[in-house]
Amino acid sequence: MYKVFNCGHRMELYVESEFADEIISISNSFNIDAKIIGKVVGSDEKKLTIKSEFGEFNY
Repeated sequence: MYKVFNCGHRMELYVESEFADEIISISNSFNIDAKIIGKVVGSDEKKLTIKSEFGEFNY
């Protein structure tokens, strides 16, 4: 399922962590809910790991 659907996220922004709180505040000022849903970590491998309440998925 993670390969096909965006799991209900209407928009995703990938930004430096130092800007996250400000972006969330701006979003909230327009009555748009926002939250941090993950992080990007450097790797020497080409892989994606999703950790959720349903388990860990590696692609």
